[in-house]
Amino acid sequence: MRNLPVLTIVVLFGLFGCSSQKKLVQEAPFTIKDPSCQDYTAGREEGGSGFTLNLPIENNLEDVTFEEIYFRGHIMKPSLAQNENGSVLVCEHKNENLNVKSDMIMHADPKEEIGNQPPPLPKTDQREFPFELEMDEVVISYREKGQKRMKYFKLKGVKEKQPLLYRSRPKN
Repeated sequence: MRNLPVLTIVVLFGLFGCSSQKKLVQEAPFTIKDPSCQDYTAGREEGGSGFTLNLPIENNLEDVTFEEIYFRGHIMKPSLAQNENGSVLVCEHKNENLNVKSDMIMHADPKEEIGNQPPPLPKTDQREFPFELEMDEVVISYREKGQKRMKYFKLKGVKEKQPLLYRSRPKN
């Protein structure tokens, strides 16, 4: 019986506490038609690999600010581009390649090694991915003009395009 007030407080916080789950909206103030994803691989190891996500938008975007795109376990910043068909949200993800060795100067005199760069560190900003998505699903976070609350819209049907395989330069 001594633990009853503590138990009551814990239950109340559990029922009325802030939700960490992000809520999805059913309707968005924009329309996306024919979303697509295309993988790419460079011809050289230093060139890397990754994918480009294209989300063509049909509506007027003056009242919407796009914040982040959640796709295949990655959180990306979108950029708005224009093409012949209108506006497109473009997200590019480059795979990390930590195995690329830069030129290092090794010398008996440590002063000669001044130009060497330290190896890159793995990124520490590894936020937990907040959604469970299929391979063809994407979540778009956005804010409407005059509102502080972030909204999340889930889109299905992202088509996979043929990968771009860039050729390496011919060796002389």
